[in-house]
Amino acid sequence: MTQDGRTATQPYRVRVGGTWYWVDPTVPRQDLEPGDMVLIYCGAEAALAILQSPLAQGEAVSFRSPQGETFQVAAAEIAALHLAAVDEVQ
Repeated sequence: MTQDGRTATQPYRVRVGGTWYWVDPTVPRQDLEPGDMVLIYCGAEAALAILQSPLAQGEAVSFRSPQGETFQVAAAEIAALHLAAVDEVQ
């Protein structure tokens, strides 16, 4: 990605691999649920993943990559978490 969307205030598009996604930073973090596809910003890195666990302060959050790998990120390390969906128009 060439731009950092962690401070975005309007929906934007990103390309991950060969697929374009719409990313909506206006969805409140507390409204995200397990099963939602999200763009995670941690430090200088961004990753597309599927949320696997509820978001709770002070706990690790579980995710699954589009390739099926599972991983956890400490809630305190997540700089931004934006809802994402495949751009069907591409």
